[in-house]
Amino acid sequence: MVARIDLFPSADEYSRYGHKWWVCITLFLGTLSVALTATAVDIAIPSIMSSLGASLNKIQWVLTGFMITRTVLIPSVGWLGDRLGDRDLFILSTAVFTLGSFLCSVSWSTDSLIFFRIIQAVGAGPLIGVAMATMYETFPPHERGLAMGLFMTGWSLGPFFGPLLGGYLTEHVHWRAIFYINIPVGLLSIVAAFFLLPKSQSEGRKVPFDLLGFLTMTGAVATLLLALSQGHEKGWGSTFIMALFGVSLLFFSLFAVVEIRVKNPFVELRHFRSLTFSLSNLIIFFRVFGFRGTNFLVTLFLQRGLNYSPIQAAMFLLPGAIITGIVSPLAGALSDRLNPRLPMVVGFAILILTLFGLSTVTLWSSMAFIFFLLSLKSVGQSSLNAPLNTVALSALPEGQTRMGSGIVGMSRGLGEAFGIAILSFLLERYAFVNLESMSPTQGARLAEGQRFEAVSQLRDLLLRAGLYGSAMEERAQSLLAYTLLNEALTRAYQELFLLIAALYVLLAILVFFLGWDKRRV
Repeated sequence: MVARIDLFPSADEYSRYGHKWWVCITLFLGTLSVALTATAVDIAIPSIMSSLGASLNKIQWVLTGFMITRTVLIPSVGWLGDRLGDRDLFILSTAVFTLGSFLCSVSWSTDSLIFFRIIQAVGAGPLIGVAMATMYETFPPHERGLAMGLFMTGWSLGPFFGPLLGGYLTEHVHWRAIFYINIPVGLLSIVAAFFLLPKSQSEGRKVPFDLLGFLTMTGAVATLLLALSQGHEKGWGSTFIMALFGVSLLFFSLFAVVEIRVKNPFVELRHFRSLTFSLSNLIIFFRVFGFRGTNFLVTLFLQRGLNYSPIQAAMFLLPGAIITGIVSPLAGALSDRLNPRLPMVVGFAILILTLFGLSTVTLWSSMAFIFFLLSLKSVGQSSLNAPLNTVALSALPEGQTRMGSGIVGMSRGLGEAFGIAILSFLLERYAFVNLESMSPTQGARLAEGQRFEAVSQLRDLLLRAGLYGSAMEERAQSLLAYTLLNEALTRAYQELFLLIAALYVLLAILVFFLGWDKRRV
């Protein structure tokens, strides 16, 4: 009889968790809006440059300014949540983000767009952290894996739908339409949050603001992300980039000293005394590093190697969104019933196999094979998100979920920035090394006779196609160079996929060192 009664929630539990699905939908709207914009703007950059007459050096601040501001403000969710409460902080963050979206849609110059994108980021930074913390606490302990799966569904759909949405709106409507769509969604989310989100008990706590910690962390993160975003253009060994890395290291050292000594730190570094929390954030950082890096490489390969248009490439990746929406909640629910390390290990095993498969892809690989690998990759990624977040947050003391979600969010933001910056650099270097190291029979260092023979064969093909004279000679030389470069780039893609696979092997091993207290869930 007792066992049967335990199946039903008590009156107190129902009052606390009874509206969890409405809360879930409200939070989903807010996080999906941010995730879509973050990726949709990328594909609209060429159109924005033409419309506003911006240079490449200046237009990149539309992306860089947003990324730096959002990452710096993610940990502020701890202090702001104590002062305002989760509900009011979510409403305020969504309102600022929505206002920023409206201002971006009416921007009249590159400078105004950059400034309004920063306003957007001011709202986006704490919004993601407070949404994760609210979702975690809205669901009962035995369903928090499911809660993290549902949260990650909204956040993970952005990289799939964002490029497709951005490409379609830019091509058929206007690049400003990318920002229009956030306005009704944001307003709906604000109204729903006002009536549905519960007020937290910590609302109104007078916690002093750690100004020195905030300033040192801002200096550290801003200079680091600036170096990562500018390194490819300025040169990673240039004085400017090395100076930025040095200043960032100095600020990080000062930040650590300050945060350990103050009573109410901006970022509670003492949480890293927990081995499980530290390892979880390390795994999250490198998981996102590999995820963003793999997506970046696959998108480049589809567009540059296989000559897909941006919209075609986005359509090719679209089924991953459906898989993410199905697998993420399932993986979260599974982690509620079993040890969450199980779906993590399975997820990493799937990713390792997928990346080994991608390392064999060439320009002649079938579309069905590539499509299968990308779908399998989505299954692996979706199996990791919810269990990792659940284990990280459950390792913290009661009442520290908000601070923990801010730290997890910053780990994820830094992983995204490092993944794209480092792998774009490695792609260029690997391609150059491959081009230089090809054997004479493979291409780069062709002997004079071999080059003459290759050009002669290409000249015969072009002659049959109707070209002749000097145009035919130039085209033959160009085709030879293009073929060699494509071969070098294809090998670079393959080697980087293997590198990410090796990284995932190490992360899979680290999973076994994660602690797990089932009583906390």
